[in-house]
Amino acid sequence: MLTSSRRLSALNPLSYPIWLKLTLGFALVVVLVILPALFLLSSGVEAIALQNARSFLSENGTRQLSSVASSFERARANLDRFVETPFNNRQLVGALLGNAAERSDIGLVDVNPADTAALMESILLNPATSLYDNVRLLDRDGQVVALAGLAPLGVSLIDQSQTAAYQVAAGDTTGETSLLVISQRGFPVLEFVHKIYWRDNSVIGYMVTQLSNARAVYANLRFRFPNDEPFEAYAFLIDEQAVQLTPVENREQAANSLASEGVRRALDGQSGLEVYSPAGSENNPNAEVIGYFAPVPGTTLALVSELSLDSVRQDVLSFLPLRGAVVAIGWVGMVIVLGILFNQLFAPPLARLRRAALGMIGGDYETPLPDVRRGDEFGEAASAFVQMRSRMKTMVDELESRVALRTRDIEATQEISRYAATQRDANALMRDVVNLIVQRFPAIYHAQIFLIDADRQYAVVRASTGEVGRQLLERGHRLGVGSVSVIGQVTDQGRYILAKDAAVSQVHRRNEFLPDTRSELAIPLRVGETIIGALDVQSKQSDAFPDDMIRVLETMADNIAIAIENARLYEESVRRVREIEDTNREATRRAWQDYLRDQRVLSLSREAGVPLTQDDTISELRRRALATGEIAVGDQTGRNTYPVAVPIQLRGQTLGAVEWELPAGDFSREKLELARELANRLALSLDNTRLFQESRRATERERLVNTIAARLTAQTSIDQILQTAVREVGQALRAPQVTIRLKGSESAAGLNQPASPLPNDHE
Repeated sequence: MLTSSRRLSALNPLSYPIWLKLTLGFALVVVLVILPALFLLSSGVEAIALQNARSFLSENGTRQLSSVASSFERARANLDRFVETPFNNRQLVGALLGNAAERSDIGLVDVNPADTAALMESILLNPATSLYDNVRLLDRDGQVVALAGLAPLGVSLIDQSQTAAYQVAAGDTTGETSLLVISQRGFPVLEFVHKIYWRDNSVIGYMVTQLSNARAVYANLRFRFPNDEPFEAYAFLIDEQAVQLTPVENREQAANSLASEGVRRALDGQSGLEVYSPAGSENNPNAEVIGYFAPVPGTTLALVSELSLDSVRQDVLSFLPLRGAVVAIGWVGMVIVLGILFNQLFAPPLARLRRAALGMIGGDYETPLPDVRRGDEFGEAASAFVQMRSRMKTMVDELESRVALRTRDIEATQEISRYAATQRDANALMRDVVNLIVQRFPAIYHAQIFLIDADRQYAVVRASTGEVGRQLLERGHRLGVGSVSVIGQVTDQGRYILAKDAAVSQVHRRNEFLPDTRSELAIPLRVGETIIGALDVQSKQSDAFPDDMIRVLETMADNIAIAIENARLYEESVRRVREIEDTNREATRRAWQDYLRDQRVLSLSREAGVPLTQDDTISELRRRALATGEIAVGDQTGRNTYPVAVPIQLRGQTLGAVEWELPAGDFSREKLELARELANRLALSLDNTRLFQESRRATERERLVNTIAARLTAQTSIDQILQTAVREVGQALRAPQVTIRLKGSESAAGLNQPASPLPNDHE
């Protein structure tokens, strides 16, 4: 059976290799159309012409590559030499740091931007040797400090922070001093950027030189044709962004080669000389070219030189006497035979492959491809496509799964962050947050929050999940800051600590309450620069915390830390407000106690209106209002009124109560609110009056003291001073007897006499 199958396969043209199919097809054309002798002659001439064309293209391509690379290297070297020359470097640094030089003496020269521009023009823009169109000196913010040469087209002459040259240089992390930047501004632009460093190796500016396309590129891409009979040849430079540089006379031809095999291979870093279609289409062999391609050393550019095979063939046919007949007969036969052959060989499988590719783009990974059973290159391509499609489906499924996981993590982070932002109770906040983390992240089976104590010696657990968490909280579980543990290290170092495998980790400290832990992650809780604690999550799986999950948990930890600090500040503010209110109430109570004591009464009371003879309902309402601090309303009386008692309150302290009887027909909530407002105004008026009386008494005391002091000062003898003091003090204090006694070491003298009678207006 196997031998029979092999024989049938050998008889099946679809199983033949492509090269064999092409050979058979061209042999049929030769037999049917072209005379063997003429074909051999024309083939020989064509082979010679093709070899000459390959040699011509190889020689010119090698020269063009060398010339372009040399121009780029010379341009780069000129720029590097200019910037690194000590005198030039001092001038550039002085221009970039001119303002700093005015503020302090840091050893910079005073440079005018115009002088810098003149220096750049005189050295870098020499008309005889320069490869540049313009030179710009930019500060580190992309602002133009100096400009020489032709103004660059398509960019601002002041702010060039959005140009490709600046953005590539500013974002460069390779550490290279000199960079080649390729961009498009309606035309291809090549620019060398040289970083300018300060003494501490920090970048303070950029020297940007725009190469002259005509002198540095186009002049090196033109061909040298022998015997003044040029081929249809053209050359161009191209980079990965499809920026193409070619002389203006070749741009239309070069534009058709953007997707050619030579461009692709040159950009892949390959060099060679091949025959291919400039558009990369195997269905158009008459448009074939000979292509020389190679990457330009030291750049991201590739050189492609192409020569049309049509021009080579036309040159060959010009030497054949029967070229007209041969061309006519040959083309008719080749078009008919090759058209049918290529259509049957290439079109159906390519169409099926195209439909399968379009189906894959639309999400259909099951479109059948019967060509996988073929034994030729189409079968191999179809088989490779099926394998790629299967791999793509697997990758898409994995990506969708990862996106779903990340979406879930982000939604969980947002939910926990929103909850943390609205919670005011710090203990409830931490308790609920760790429970939410365990609920929303399946890989985490235990979560807890540690806070550093006031002495910053220990990290104490403040919230923990499950029964284990309750036990840890009850025993006051704590770990030393800086101890050999995940929590100790994270609170000491201020960065997340990950124990991927608890069995071999050097920092994981085994907890007898959590024996199932296989991996642990601790993230610092940070407020500003201060570490206040740590968020600790544990998993039963080894290496359960990938980088993206760590970033999610770090964001969550930052929000939790801010929420804890906000809750603490809120509780502190509430406590302080409560203390202030208590202090105000106590001060008000004492002030009124002192006032009533000074008045020698336990209470002050006034009445207005018609007194009513009834039971103690009003007094009971007053006592209720005094006790509760709220309006007390009694039952409707026989006089069709409602008794009301309204507390008189000042700064949270109840001073007394106002009693009313309001007509039932006019009784409403608005009346009660009006009564409360009147009572509040009464409280303010009473307190203002008390303060005024205290102020007046203090003023009177000060006046009396000043009067007595003035009268004592006017006396000239001790006896007169004592007499005056006894009299004035007695009058001021309304005392019937005043005694002043002076004692010495051996004798004593004193004065004891009745005070002078009080004036009538003080009796």
